[in-house]
Amino acid sequence: MNPVMVDRETFLQNLRVSTLLTPHQFRAVIDRLASVDNTREIAKALASWKLITKYQAKMLLMGRNTGFFLGPYRILDQLGQGGMGRVYKAMHQTMNRVVALKILAPQLVGTARAQELFLREVQAAAQLSHPNIVMAFDANEIDGRHYLAMEYVDGPNLERYVKKHGPLPFGLASEVIYQVANGLQHAHEKGMVHRDIKPANLLLQQEDGHETVRAKILDFGLARLQTVDAPRAKSVLAKENTVMGTPDFLSPEQSTNLHDVDIRSDLYSLGCTFYYLLTGEVPFPGGSVMEKVLRHHRELPAAPETLRPALPPKIGAIVSRLLAKNPADRFQTPDELMEALAPHAAPSVMDWPIAAPSTGERASQENIELAEETQVDTEPRAQSSTQISDADSILEWVDVNRRKRRLARRVTLILVVAALLALGIALTGLLGWALFPW
Repeated sequence: MNPVMVDRETFLQNLRVSTLLTPHQFRAVIDRLASVDNTREIAKALASWKLITKYQAKMLLMGRNTGFFLGPYRILDQLGQGGMGRVYKAMHQTMNRVVALKILAPQLVGTARAQELFLREVQAAAQLSHPNIVMAFDANEIDGRHYLAMEYVDGPNLERYVKKHGPLPFGLASEVIYQVANGLQHAHEKGMVHRDIKPANLLLQQEDGHETVRAKILDFGLARLQTVDAPRAKSVLAKENTVMGTPDFLSPEQSTNLHDVDIRSDLYSLGCTFYYLLTGEVPFPGGSVMEKVLRHHRELPAAPETLRPALPPKIGAIVSRLLAKNPADRFQTPDELMEALAPHAAPSVMDWPIAAPSTGERASQENIELAEETQVDTEPRAQSSTQISDADSILEWVDVNRRKRRLARRVTLILVVAALLALGIALTGLLGWALFPW
Protein backbone atom coordinates (compact mmCIF):
# COMPACT_ATOMS: atom_id res chain seq x y z
CA MET A 1 0.00 0.00 0.00
CA ASN A 2 1.55 3.30 -1.11
CA PRO A 3 1.71 6.32 1.21
CA VAL A 4 -0.92 9.03 0.83
CA MET A 5 0.09 11.64 -1.73
CA VAL A 6 -0.06 15.29 -0.66
CA ASP A 7 -2.40 17.77 -2.33
CA ARG A 8 -1.32 20.50 -4.76
CA GLU A 9 -1.10 23.29 -2.18
CA THR A 10 0.98 21.20 0.23
CA PHE A 11 3.24 19.93 -2.57
CA LEU A 12 4.00 23.45 -3.81
CA GLN A 13 4.54 24.70 -0.27
CA ASN A 14 7.00 21.83 0.38
CA LEU A 15 8.73 22.57 -2.92
CA ARG A 16 9.22 26.20 -1.92
CA VAL A 17 10.50 25.32 1.56
CA SER A 18 12.88 22.68 0.18
CA THR A 19 14.87 25.36 -1.72
CA LEU A 20 15.38 22.87 -4.55
CA LEU A 21 14.33 25.66 -6.91
CA THR A 22 15.43 29.26 -6.98
CA PRO A 23 12.69 31.84 -6.30
CA HIS A 24 12.67 32.67 -10.02
CA GLN A 25 12.28 29.00 -10.99
CA PHE A 26 9.53 28.53 -8.43
CA ARG A 27 7.53 31.47 -9.76
CA ALA A 28 7.92 30.18 -13.32
CA VAL A 29 6.64 26.75 -12.25
CA ILE A 30 3.61 28.28 -10.52
CA ASP A 31 2.75 30.25 -13.67
CA ARG A 32 3.27 27.39 -16.10
CA LEU A 33 1.41 24.76 -14.06
CA ALA A 34 -1.37 27.01 -12.80
CA SER A 35 -4.07 24.83 -14.33
CA VAL A 36 -2.63 21.46 -13.19
CA ASP A 37 -4.16 20.09 -9.99
CA ASN A 38 -2.73 16.56 -10.01
CA THR A 39 0.42 16.63 -7.87
CA ARG A 40 1.86 13.56 -9.61
CA GLU A 41 1.62 15.35 -12.94
CA ILE A 42 3.32 18.41 -11.43
CA ALA A 43 6.13 16.20 -10.11
CA LYS A 44 6.51 14.48 -13.49
CA ALA A 45 6.74 17.83 -15.24
CA LEU A 46 9.41 19.12 -12.85
CA ALA A 47 11.44 15.93 -13.32
CA SER A 48 11.09 16.05 -17.12
CA TRP A 49 12.35 19.64 -17.11
CA LYS A 50 15.28 18.43 -14.95
CA LEU A 51 14.49 20.97 -12.25
CA ILE A 52 14.35 18.13 -9.71
CA THR A 53 15.23 14.44 -9.86
CA LYS A 54 12.69 11.61 -9.68
CA TYR A 55 13.94 10.78 -6.21
CA GLN A 56 13.37 14.36 -5.04
CA ALA A 57 9.92 14.29 -6.64
CA LYS A 58 9.04 11.12 -4.70
CA MET A 59 10.10 12.72 -1.42
CA LEU A 60 8.03 15.84 -2.11
CA LEU A 61 5.00 13.73 -3.01
CA MET A 62 5.37 11.96 0.31
CA GLY A 63 5.25 15.27 2.14
CA ARG A 64 8.95 15.87 2.75
CA ASN A 65 10.38 19.37 2.52
CA THR A 66 13.80 18.85 4.16
CA GLY A 67 16.65 16.37 3.85
CA PHE A 68 17.62 17.34 0.31
CA PHE A 69 20.94 18.91 1.30
CA LEU A 70 23.84 17.93 3.51
CA GLY A 71 26.41 20.68 3.84
CA PRO A 72 27.69 21.47 0.34
CA TYR A 73 25.97 18.41 -1.16
CA ARG A 74 22.63 18.29 -2.92
CA ILE A 75 21.03 14.81 -2.63
CA LEU A 76 20.03 13.49 -6.08
CA ASP A 77 19.10 9.86 -5.48
CA GLN A 78 19.40 6.99 -3.01
CA LEU A 79 21.74 4.29 -4.29
CA GLY A 80 21.43 1.75 -1.50
CA GLN A 81 21.63 1.00 2.19
CA GLY A 82 23.13 -1.59 4.48
CA GLY A 83 24.71 -2.13 7.84
CA MET A 84 27.16 0.73 7.37
CA GLY A 85 24.53 3.32 6.52
CA ARG A 86 22.91 4.75 3.42
CA VAL A 87 24.52 5.77 0.15
CA TYR A 88 23.23 8.62 -1.98
CA LYS A 89 24.12 10.07 -5.33
CA ALA A 90 24.86 13.71 -4.62
CA MET A 91 26.25 16.83 -6.25
CA HIS A 92 28.87 19.06 -4.65
CA GLN A 93 27.26 22.40 -5.41
CA THR A 94 30.45 24.45 -5.57
CA MET A 95 32.63 21.99 -7.48
CA ASN A 96 29.75 20.67 -9.60
CA ARG A 97 31.04 17.15 -8.99
CA VAL A 98 28.83 14.09 -8.65
CA VAL A 99 29.81 11.86 -5.70
CA ALA A 100 28.58 8.81 -3.83
CA LEU A 101 27.72 10.13 -0.38
CA LYS A 102 27.73 7.54 2.40
CA ILE A 103 25.94 8.69 5.54
CA LEU A 104 27.03 6.42 8.36
CA ALA A 105 24.61 4.59 10.61
CA PRO A 106 24.53 6.31 14.02
CA GLN A 107 25.65 3.10 15.74
CA LEU A 108 29.03 3.29 14.01
CA VAL A 109 29.93 6.73 15.34
CA GLY A 110 28.01 6.81 18.59
CA THR A 111 30.91 7.91 20.82
CA ALA A 112 33.61 10.52 20.66
CA ARG A 113 36.23 7.74 20.43
CA ALA A 114 34.43 6.12 17.50
CA GLN A 115 34.20 9.47 15.73
CA GLU A 116 37.92 10.03 16.23
CA LEU A 117 38.74 6.60 14.81
CA PHE A 118 36.43 7.12 11.85
CA LEU A 119 38.05 10.41 10.90
CA ARG A 120 41.53 8.94 11.36
CA GLU A 121 40.79 6.05 9.03
CA VAL A 122 39.12 8.06 6.29
CA GLN A 123 42.08 10.42 6.37
CA ALA A 124 44.28 7.40 5.81
CA ALA A 125 41.99 6.17 3.03
CA ALA A 126 42.30 9.56 1.34
CA GLN A 127 45.97 8.74 0.83
CA LEU A 128 44.97 5.87 -1.45
CA SER A 129 45.09 7.00 -5.05
CA HIS A 130 44.77 4.13 -7.48
CA PRO A 131 42.64 3.41 -10.56
CA ASN A 132 41.29 0.22 -8.94
CA ILE A 133 40.19 1.86 -5.69
CA VAL A 134 37.17 4.12 -5.27
CA MET A 135 38.68 7.39 -4.14
CA ALA A 136 37.58 9.08 -0.91
CA PHE A 137 37.11 12.83 -1.47
CA ASP A 138 35.73 14.20 1.75
CA ALA A 139 34.66 13.16 5.24
CA ASN A 140 32.95 15.34 7.80
CA GLU A 141 30.20 15.71 10.37
CA ILE A 142 27.23 18.05 10.07
CA ASP A 143 24.52 18.27 12.72
CA GLY A 144 25.49 14.88 14.12
CA ARG A 145 25.49 13.14 10.75
CA HIS A 146 28.84 11.68 9.72
CA TYR A 147 29.41 11.24 6.02
CA LEU A 148 32.02 10.07 3.57
CA ALA A 149 32.03 11.47 0.02
CA MET A 150 33.49 9.06 -2.53
CA GLU A 151 34.08 8.82 -6.23
CA TYR A 152 30.81 8.02 -8.02
CA VAL A 153 31.06 4.91 -10.19
CA ASP A 154 28.29 4.60 -12.75
CA GLY A 155 28.26 0.83 -12.95
CA PRO A 156 27.05 -2.28 -11.11
CA ASN A 157 28.76 -4.24 -8.41
CA LEU A 158 29.96 -7.74 -9.22
CA GLU A 159 27.34 -9.44 -7.09
CA ARG A 160 24.58 -7.81 -9.08
CA TYR A 161 26.29 -8.44 -12.40
CA VAL A 162 26.76 -12.17 -11.80
CA LYS A 163 23.20 -12.56 -10.53
CA LYS A 164 21.94 -11.02 -13.77
CA HIS A 165 24.34 -12.54 -16.30
CA GLY A 166 25.75 -15.63 -14.63
CA PRO A 167 29.42 -16.63 -14.14
CA LEU A 168 32.05 -14.64 -16.03
CA PRO A 169 34.25 -15.97 -18.82
CA PHE A 170 37.48 -17.38 -17.37
CA GLY A 171 39.69 -14.68 -18.84
CA LEU A 172 37.43 -11.86 -17.72
CA ALA A 173 37.07 -13.26 -14.18
CA SER A 174 40.87 -13.52 -13.98
CA GLU A 175 41.21 -9.96 -15.30
CA VAL A 176 38.81 -8.57 -12.69
CA ILE A 177 40.60 -10.37 -9.85
CA TYR A 178 43.94 -9.19 -11.27
CA GLN A 179 42.72 -5.58 -11.16
CA VAL A 180 41.40 -5.94 -7.61
CA ALA A 181 44.72 -7.46 -6.53
CA ASN A 182 46.44 -4.46 -8.09
CA GLY A 183 44.37 -2.14 -5.90
CA LEU A 184 44.99 -4.29 -2.83
CA GLN A 185 48.74 -4.19 -3.44
CA HIS A 186 48.65 -0.39 -3.41
CA ALA A 187 46.69 -0.43 -0.14
CA HIS A 188 49.03 -3.08 1.30
CA GLU A 189 52.00 -0.83 0.64
CA LYS A 190 50.18 1.92 2.58
CA GLY A 191 49.54 -0.41 5.53
CA MET A 192 45.81 -0.83 4.85
CA VAL A 193 43.68 -3.97 5.21
CA HIS A 194 40.14 -3.87 3.84
CA ARG A 195 38.44 -6.65 5.88
CA ASP A 196 35.29 -6.85 3.75
CA ILE A 197 36.31 -7.84 0.23
CA LYS A 198 33.28 -9.32 -1.51
CA PRO A 199 31.52 -9.01 -4.90
CA ALA A 200 29.14 -6.33 -3.58
CA ASN A 201 32.14 -4.14 -2.66
CA LEU A 202 33.70 -4.39 -6.13
CA LEU A 203 32.27 -1.98 -8.68
CA LEU A 204 32.55 -2.12 -12.45
CA GLN A 205 33.11 0.97 -14.55
CA GLN A 206 33.16 1.16 -18.31
CA GLU A 207 36.33 2.85 -19.44
CA ASP A 208 35.89 5.96 -21.55
CA GLY A 209 36.15 5.18 -25.23
CA HIS A 210 36.48 1.44 -24.61
CA GLU A 211 34.17 -1.52 -24.28
CA THR A 212 36.27 -3.05 -21.53
CA VAL A 213 35.68 -2.40 -17.84
CA ARG A 214 37.64 -1.42 -14.78
CA ALA A 215 37.11 -2.96 -11.34
CA LYS A 216 37.15 -0.65 -8.34
CA ILE A 217 37.30 -1.56 -4.65
CA LEU A 218 34.68 0.16 -2.53
CA ASP A 219 34.69 1.11 1.16
CA PHE A 220 38.37 1.45 1.92
CA GLY A 221 37.36 4.42 4.04
CA LEU A 222 36.12 1.96 6.66
CA ALA A 223 39.04 -0.44 6.47
CA ARG A 224 41.55 -1.15 9.17
CA LEU A 225 44.54 1.10 9.41
CA GLN A 226 47.34 -1.26 10.34
CA THR A 227 50.35 0.03 12.23
CA VAL A 228 53.36 -1.83 13.55
CA ASP A 229 53.55 -0.12 16.93
CA ALA A 230 49.86 -0.06 17.88
CA PRO A 231 47.85 -2.52 15.82
CA ARG A 232 44.89 -2.60 18.21
CA ALA A 233 44.64 1.12 18.84
CA LYS A 234 43.57 1.97 15.32
CA SER A 235 40.83 -0.52 14.59
CA VAL A 236 37.39 0.92 14.10
CA LEU A 237 34.56 -0.21 16.38
CA ALA A 238 35.80 -3.69 17.14
CA LYS A 239 34.12 -5.10 20.24
CA GLU A 240 35.27 -8.24 21.98
CA ASN A 241 33.73 -11.42 20.57
CA THR A 242 32.71 -9.53 17.43
CA VAL A 243 33.23 -10.53 13.83
CA MET A 244 33.32 -7.92 11.10
CA GLY A 245 32.94 -9.08 7.55
CA THR A 246 30.44 -11.00 5.48
CA PRO A 247 30.07 -14.72 6.32
CA ASP A 248 30.26 -16.01 2.74
CA PHE A 249 33.63 -14.29 2.19
CA LEU A 250 35.14 -14.32 5.67
CA SER A 251 38.63 -15.66 6.28
CA PRO A 252 39.05 -18.19 9.13
CA GLU A 253 41.44 -15.95 11.05
CA GLN A 254 39.19 -12.90 10.82
CA SER A 255 36.35 -14.71 12.58
CA THR A 256 38.79 -15.67 15.35
CA ASN A 257 40.59 -12.38 15.94
CA LEU A 258 39.50 -9.25 14.13
CA HIS A 259 42.57 -7.32 15.25
CA ASP A 260 45.13 -9.85 14.07
CA VAL A 261 44.57 -9.98 10.31
CA ASP A 262 46.77 -8.87 7.46
CA ILE A 263 46.59 -8.67 3.68
CA ARG A 264 46.39 -12.47 3.44
CA SER A 265 42.92 -12.28 5.00
CA ASP A 266 41.85 -9.99 2.16
CA LEU A 267 43.35 -12.48 -0.30
CA TYR A 268 41.21 -15.28 1.19
CA SER A 269 38.12 -13.10 0.73
CA LEU A 270 39.27 -12.34 -2.79
CA GLY A 271 39.55 -16.11 -3.38
CA CYS A 272 35.93 -16.53 -2.27
CA THR A 273 35.02 -13.73 -4.67
CA PHE A 274 36.97 -15.39 -7.51
CA TYR A 275 35.07 -18.62 -6.77
CA TYR A 276 31.79 -16.71 -7.06
CA LEU A 277 32.74 -15.05 -10.36
CA LEU A 278 33.69 -18.40 -11.87
CA THR A 279 30.79 -20.51 -10.58
CA GLY A 280 27.98 -18.16 -9.62
CA GLU A 281 28.01 -19.76 -6.15
CA VAL A 282 29.64 -18.83 -2.86
CA PRO A 283 32.09 -21.42 -1.49
CA PHE A 284 29.71 -22.56 1.25
CA PRO A 285 26.09 -21.96 0.20
CA GLY A 286 23.19 -22.44 2.60
CA GLY A 287 23.22 -22.69 6.36
CA SER A 288 23.21 -20.16 9.16
CA VAL A 289 25.84 -17.50 9.82
CA MET A 290 27.43 -19.70 12.49
CA GLU A 291 27.51 -22.70 10.16
CA LYS A 292 29.18 -20.67 7.41
CA VAL A 293 31.84 -19.38 9.80
CA LEU A 294 32.58 -22.90 11.04
CA ARG A 295 32.77 -24.29 7.50
CA HIS A 296 35.37 -21.67 6.56
CA HIS A 297 37.41 -23.09 9.44
CA ARG A 298 36.86 -26.80 8.93
CA GLU A 299 35.79 -27.66 5.38
CA LEU A 300 37.02 -27.34 1.84
CA PRO A 301 34.51 -26.02 -0.67
CA ALA A 302 33.48 -28.05 -3.69
CA ALA A 303 36.18 -27.71 -6.33
CA PRO A 304 35.16 -24.97 -8.78
CA GLU A 305 35.79 -27.47 -11.61
CA THR A 306 32.80 -29.51 -10.40
CA LEU A 307 30.55 -26.50 -11.06
CA ARG A 308 32.44 -25.31 -14.13
CA PRO A 309 33.95 -28.42 -15.78
CA ALA A 310 35.76 -26.45 -18.49
CA LEU A 311 37.69 -24.39 -15.94
CA PRO A 312 41.44 -24.51 -16.74
CA PRO A 313 43.28 -26.48 -14.01
CA LYS A 314 45.76 -23.66 -13.41
CA ILE A 315 42.96 -21.21 -12.58
CA GLY A 316 41.39 -23.81 -10.28
CA ALA A 317 44.75 -24.17 -8.54
CA ILE A 318 44.95 -20.39 -7.99
CA VAL A 319 41.51 -20.42 -6.38
CA SER A 320 42.47 -23.36 -4.15
CA ARG A 321 45.63 -21.64 -2.97
CA LEU A 322 43.73 -18.44 -2.17
CA LEU A 323 41.28 -20.48 -0.06
CA ALA A 324 43.93 -22.23 2.03
CA LYS A 325 42.95 -22.30 5.71
CA ASN A 326 46.46 -21.43 6.86
CA PRO A 327 47.51 -17.91 5.74
CA ALA A 328 51.05 -19.18 5.24
CA ASP A 329 49.79 -21.49 2.47
CA ARG A 330 48.18 -18.68 0.46
CA PHE A 331 49.76 -16.11 -1.81
CA GLN A 332 51.59 -13.82 0.59
CA THR A 333 50.98 -10.56 -1.27
CA PRO A 334 48.65 -9.35 -4.01
CA ASP A 335 51.73 -8.99 -6.22
CA GLU A 336 52.30 -12.76 -6.02
CA LEU A 337 48.68 -13.36 -7.00
CA MET A 338 48.95 -10.95 -9.94
CA GLU A 339 52.01 -12.81 -11.23
CA ALA A 340 50.07 -16.09 -11.17
CA LEU A 341 46.99 -14.53 -12.83
CA ALA A 342 48.80 -12.61 -15.58
CA PRO A 343 48.84 -15.49 -18.14
CA HIS A 344 45.09 -16.01 -17.73
CA ALA A 345 43.77 -12.44 -17.46
CA ALA A 346 42.03 -11.32 -20.64
CA PRO A 347 39.91 -8.16 -20.79
CA SER A 348 36.81 -8.78 -22.84
CA VAL A 349 33.56 -7.05 -23.66
CA MET A 350 30.84 -7.35 -21.03
CA ASP A 351 27.10 -7.20 -21.51
CA TRP A 352 26.93 -3.48 -20.89
CA PRO A 353 25.21 -1.54 -19.47
CA ILE A 354 23.85 -3.96 -16.91
CA ALA A 355 21.00 -1.68 -15.97
CA ALA A 356 19.65 -1.12 -19.49
CA PRO A 357 15.89 -1.56 -18.94
CA SER A 358 13.55 -3.44 -21.21
CA THR A 359 10.85 -1.58 -23.13
CA GLY A 360 8.30 -2.41 -20.44
CA GLU A 361 10.64 -1.29 -17.68
CA ARG A 362 11.33 1.97 -19.49
CA ALA A 363 7.61 2.63 -19.75
CA SER A 364 7.06 2.01 -16.05
CA GLN A 365 9.99 4.25 -15.14
CA GLU A 366 8.28 7.20 -16.76
CA ASN A 367 5.88 7.21 -13.81
CA ILE A 368 7.04 8.52 -10.47
CA GLU A 369 6.01 5.78 -8.10
CA LEU A 370 5.96 6.23 -4.37
CA ALA A 371 8.14 3.86 -2.37
CA GLU A 372 6.29 2.41 0.60
CA GLU A 373 9.18 2.66 3.05
CA THR A 374 11.43 5.28 1.50
CA GLN A 375 13.16 7.17 4.28
CA VAL A 376 15.68 9.97 4.03
CA ASP A 377 18.15 10.12 6.89
CA THR A 378 19.92 13.29 5.80
CA GLU A 379 17.31 15.12 7.89
CA PRO A 380 18.04 15.00 11.65
CA ARG A 381 14.42 14.22 12.52
CA ALA A 382 14.24 11.36 10.01
CA GLN A 383 14.49 8.01 11.77
CA SER A 384 17.37 5.84 10.66
CA SER A 385 16.46 2.27 9.80
CA THR A 386 20.02 1.06 9.33
CA GLN A 387 21.57 -1.45 11.71
CA ILE A 388 25.11 -2.61 12.19
CA SER A 389 23.86 -6.20 12.28
CA ASP A 390 23.07 -6.83 8.62
CA ALA A 391 23.63 -10.22 7.00
CA ASP A 392 24.19 -8.60 3.62
CA SER A 393 26.85 -6.19 4.76
CA ILE A 394 28.98 -5.64 7.86
CA LEU A 395 28.06 -8.35 10.34
CA GLU A 396 28.24 -8.04 14.08
CA TRP A 397 28.15 -11.46 15.64
CA VAL A 398 28.52 -12.02 19.39
CA ASP A 399 29.73 -15.45 20.48
CA VAL A 400 26.48 -17.40 20.84
CA ASN A 401 28.03 -20.18 22.91
CA ARG A 402 29.45 -17.74 25.43
CA ARG A 403 26.08 -16.02 25.70
CA LYS A 404 24.35 -19.37 26.30
CA ARG A 405 26.90 -20.32 28.95
CA ARG A 406 26.42 -16.99 30.72
CA LEU A 407 22.63 -17.44 30.68
CA ALA A 408 22.96 -21.00 32.00
CA ARG A 409 25.14 -19.78 34.88
CA ARG A 410 22.58 -17.12 35.80
CA VAL A 411 19.72 -19.61 35.73
CA THR A 412 21.71 -22.06 37.89
CA LEU A 413 22.54 -19.30 40.38
CA ILE A 414 18.90 -18.28 40.63
CA LEU A 415 17.84 -21.90 41.21
CA VAL A 416 20.49 -22.38 43.90
CA VAL A 417 19.46 -19.18 45.71
CA ALA A 418 15.78 -20.19 45.53
CA ALA A 419 16.61 -23.67 46.90
CA LEU A 420 18.59 -22.17 49.79
CA LEU A 421 15.78 -19.79 50.64
CA ALA A 422 13.26 -22.64 50.60
CA LEU A 423 15.55 -24.75 52.79
CA GLY A 424 15.99 -21.84 55.21
CA ILE A 425 12.24 -21.35 55.48
CA ALA A 426 11.72 -25.08 56.08
CA LEU A 427 14.42 -25.24 58.77
CA THR A 428 12.99 -22.18 60.51
CA GLY A 429 9.58 -23.83 60.60
CA LEU A 430 10.97 -27.08 62.01
CA LEU A 431 12.99 -25.26 64.64
CA GLY A 432 9.98 -23.27 65.74
CA TRP A 433 7.87 -26.42 66.02
CA ALA A 434 10.59 -28.19 68.10
CA LEU A 435 10.91 -25.28 70.52
CA PHE A 436 7.25 -24.46 70.82
CA PRO A 437 5.27 -27.67 70.01
CA TRP A 438 2.05 -26.13 71.36
